[in-house]
Amino acid sequence: MKILNSSLLFALATAIAGGQDANQIQNRSDSESRPQPAPLEAASNKSGSENSSFSESDTGVQRPVSLKNKGITTYFGYDSKYFYRSNPLATDSSAKQPTGMWTNTFYGGSGLGVFDMDSAVVTPYIGASWTINDYAEGDLGQFNYNSTNAYALLLAQYGNGWSARVGFSYAMDRSIDNDTEDYRDYSPSIGVMKAYALSPSTTGIFDASISSHDTVSFVIPGMNESKLDNTEYSLSYGLNHIYGDFVILPKYKLSYKSFDTGGNDGRNDLTHILSLKIDYPLSDSFKISAFTGFTSRDSSTGQDNVNYDYESYDAGASLGLTARF
Repeated sequence: MKILNSSLLFALATAIAGGQDANQIQNRSDSESRPQPAPLEAASNKSGSENSSFSESDTGVQRPVSLKNKGITTYFGYDSKYFYRSNPLATDSSAKQPTGMWTNTFYGGSGLGVFDMDSAVVTPYIGASWTINDYAEGDLGQFNYNSTNAYALLLAQYGNGWSARVGFSYAMDRSIDNDTEDYRDYSPSIGVMKAYALSPSTTGIFDASISSHDTVSFVIPGMNESKLDNTEYSLSYGLNHIYGDFVILPKYKLSYKSFDTGGNDGRNDLTHILSLKIDYPLSDSFKISAFTGFTSRDSSTGQDNVNYDYESYDAGASLGLTARF
């Protein structure tokens, strides 16, 4: 009987620990900021100065990545970041576990030709990235993970500074220690962007998008694996300001997510993200950066009656290397 009771207690403790880990992994995956496709990242960092890396087509439309007039253009890059994160698992204030994080991202992609229409330049893109995410301090090493992202994107840019896009992306997080898949997301999206010069050295960038997220997340028996399915609406506004040799990039993003699956049915998230990045280009293909950001999420409870509110603060530095062919 004692052996049986001990076995039951061990199984119960294991299930509780597994459930806690599952919830923490889901919170992290749900709050993770996924990288934008490289063409959109370049468009968001568009410079109003003569040092802009944008090229101009025959129709007067600027392209977000320097492209050949015909054929395929390929780009590769590497980005390494070390930063402090006050709330890496996106939990409420009573359970924060501040840590340092070191991430290393390798990415690549191609522009599949340039099509000059009467009023727009249309370019299809494909690309992918792979990120190693290490919790460098504290007791969070068990949550180290690799993240894979891939996308297909059709981008149309108009001569008045507006652009429109439709795309499909795939994201997957995989535990390093356990070699298990923690999270998977399939996401079609549409969006528009407007870039315009405020002065010779400052560009404003407005972006709006809608995306649907079909997810599978780490589960234990009885937990819904599609719990994180949602529809997201986002708006952002940023500035690109040239100050001497520095590029200053403040940005505000507002995200609204609506959930309708399992215990999250009825849950709605409103997330505010404030960020500031300062780039120092050492060459056309190499730069170092300092960055900081603050995230605040207000969440209405779903059927599981769990509070998903959280706040987190980041600050750190990075270096980036990009090559185009």
